Amino acid sequence: MPSTTEKKRIVSDFLRRCNAYADAQLERYGDELKQAGGRDELALQDKIGHWTAYRAFNEHTLEELAADTLDDWFSE
Repeated sequence: MPSTTEKKRIVSDFLRRCNAYADAQLERYGDELKQAGGRDELALQDKIGHWTAYRAFNEHTLEELAADTLDDWFSE
């Protein structure tokens, strides 16, 4: 059975990959926003807001993992 440290490393690595994907999505939607207007512009702004919140939540979780705040989640 993996240790708590190993489990946290696996989750942290996954969240970093999620954030890299979110960064790519934010860049893509930011580029599209430059060309958009009307409803498309509003839809893109909405997507950017969602991806930004998702990324912020992941960052918060990474901080909690590093601070051992979530160690109880990994106990058997």
